[in-house]
Amino acid sequence: MARNIPALVRLLWRADVATAPSRGRPARISVDDLVAAGIAVAGEQGLPAVTMRAVAARLDASPMALYAHVPDKTTLLALMTDQVLTRMPHADYDGIADWRERLAAIAVDNRAVHLAHPWLASLGPDLTPVGPGAIGKYERELRALDPLGLPPVDTDACLTLLVDFARSSAEAVNVASAPEPGWWEAAAPALAQHVTADRFPFATRIGAAAGEQLGAARDDDHAFRFGLERILDGIAELARRPDATG
Repeated sequence: MARNIPALVRLLWRADVATAPSRGRPARISVDDLVAAGIAVAGEQGLPAVTMRAVAARLDASPMALYAHVPDKTTLLALMTDQVLTRMPHADYDGIADWRERLAAIAVDNRAVHLAHPWLASLGPDLTPVGPGAIGKYERELRALDPLGLPPVDTDACLTLLVDFARSSAEAVNVASAPEPGWWEAAAPALAQHVTADRFPFATRIGAAAGEQLGAARDDDHAFRFGLERILDGIAELARRPDATG
């Protein structure tokens, strides 16, 4: 079914459009009410729970009443996403002089917003909005990379790399489930006859060393910090290339 993209853009940028006062009784609910309710349902129950019926129930309204404000669920999801990005907490990138710290802050902020709203990562590319939240975020993050002097395409690619890495790191945290207490202790004797050093030399030696140093079978925060430092190393090398200046 074809989507009315211009109508979606108008809804996303509704704050920029002056509207004349309507006559008669004001509407009991607004687009902002629908967006807030949708975010609340997604946060409490996950993205699959976000239906027009569920949002209407949260607002104590009929599902049909919602269609007077948004044409479909896809539009509502786009509005929800842009609202989250609009209100996304972020560091003062302009106030961070060191470029590595500045780019690290971008990654930390993007990881944090996906940890706070796990449903964001479930949205496909068709639901990426082009509203004030998304464009404003893109603008301030590009401005943070601009002092590196990279060509425009490389600047955009570096930002995409940072944001995608931060999102995937948050997804790993959101989907990981820690074993119940005592699981490894109970499993170790049974696994010992199968997972041996002669059969799996690297898994036993490196896995045991990493687990001992990290204090756990996996440490998502360590993996994030390690990966981020390697990405920043790569960007530093890119910026040193003779053809790096845009």
